[in-house]
Amino acid sequence: AGEVVVGTASLEGQVVRSVFVDPDWHRRGVGRLLMAKLERVALETDIGLLIVPSSLTAQEFYKALGFRLVREHQEGEERTLIMERQLRT
Repeated sequence: AGEVVVGTASLEGQVVRSVFVDPDWHRRGVGRLLMAKLERVALETDIGLLIVPSSLTAQEFYKALGFRLVREHQEGEERTLIMERQLRT
């Protein structure tokens, strides 16, 4: 009772999918917590590299978490930034 879902994130292999945080909860560390959990899951399943298809809006968030831009993908009007982060060497 009284619990509210304020964010969600999923991992599909090494690809980070559907990271979403309720706008009322932005800038409170929820996104960082979700990404830290995905990183732990990835490491537990021997995934050493995370890939995230990012929007322009989310690029700085992922950069702050150590992701780097590797390429851009354009499909029609939609531009996606493909970013990666090495978890282990």
